[in-house]
Parts: sequence; structure tokens; C-alpha cells
Amino acid sequence: MPRVERPSHARAELRRQNIKEVARQLFVERGFHLTGVSLIAKDSGVAVQQLYRDFPSKEDIIAAIADEACKRSADLGMLNTALAAKDREGVLTWLTSATCRKDEEGDRLFLEIVAEASRNDRVNAILSQAKQKMSKDVSRAFAILGGVAVGEDHHLLAEAFMIIWFGSLSARTRHGKPVQSASGKLVACLLTQAGGEASQHMDERR
Repeated sequence: MPRVERPSHARAELRRQNIKEVARQLFVERGFHLTGVSLIAKDSGVAVQQLYRDFPSKEDIIAAIADEACKRSADLGMLNTALAAKDREGVLTWLTSATCRKDEEGDRLFLEIVAEASRNDRVNAILSQAKQKMSKDVSRAFAILGGVAVGEDHHLLAEAFMIIWFGSLSARTRHGKPVQSASGKLVACLLTQAGGEASQHMDERR
């Protein structure tokens, strides 16, 4: 039976994905600045010249990974699914679990991205865009729980939630501290502000 060759664009995409996965692991283990392009090429089994054709610079690799890492760090896929279905239970589950979900590698990488954003305009732009998207989605989440249209109060609740989320992520990653009890109380306060019904629903689930 003749071997079926993958189209060149499919092979290129697989190669790029492999490079990103290897780079991601190296960035988690070593940080951005201690990880050189030659090491990424070596560990991914790709010639340095080919890697530069796929990604013209290390910054391009960082940028490609940063966008995915921002979405993964808060499990935004779960929230987006609940929002699309206007699933109040799903929204509440996300709000009450996002601040204490643990992804050690993903959390370390996200904090590395935050640090890089302070000195890299391109990464900062990606992080800012991700923050705006998350803020918009969390605002919608609080509005759905209250059964009303999104208003200014929901934007403030979203901002407060994101402060709790980032603080929890930092505490458990940098200091190894358990955060579920404290973050849970803070999120419960936000749910009370979002509407008594949402808070009552959370109490019933405990």
C-alpha cells in the first residue's frame, strides 16, 4: 500500500507546534532569558536555520506561546462554553473554581509572561488583549448570574475577580500557599454583590 504523504503545510504546522511545545517546557523550566534558540532547536530536533524560518526570532516563539498560555491559565474555554449556552450553573462553577485551580507548569509560565510583558511591548500587547477579553467575559458571567444585562457594576466585579484570581495564582506559585479558603470567601463576596440569588445558589452547593 503506498505511503500517504502529509501536505507540506500540514508538516510545517506539526513542526511549528512541536517547536512551541518544546519551547514552552523549556521556558517553564529555565525561564525566557536562560533559554536560547539553539537549545529549543536541539530539543525539538529541528535545524536552527529551519527554526528561524518558522519563527524569525525567539520573541516570535514567546508571542505564539503567550497567547495560548493566557487562555489556558484561567481555563477560559470552560467559561466561554458556559457563556455561549447561558448556563448559570456552568458559569458559577467556573467562578468558584478558577481562583483555586492548579496547573503548576501553566501558572509558572503565566507569571514568566507577566514579567516579560514589563520589558517586551509585543508580549505586553498580547497580555493586555487577553486581560480585556477575560474582563469582558467575566463581566458577562456576573450579569448572567444576576439575570440582567451587563452594566458598569459587572465590570467592577470582573476587575475585582481578576485581582483575586491573579493574587491566588501568584501566592500558590511563588510561595506554595493554599489559597482556596481565602479566595473562596472573596469570590463569595463578589457573588453577593452580583445578586442574592447567585450567592444563595452557591450556599446550596456547599
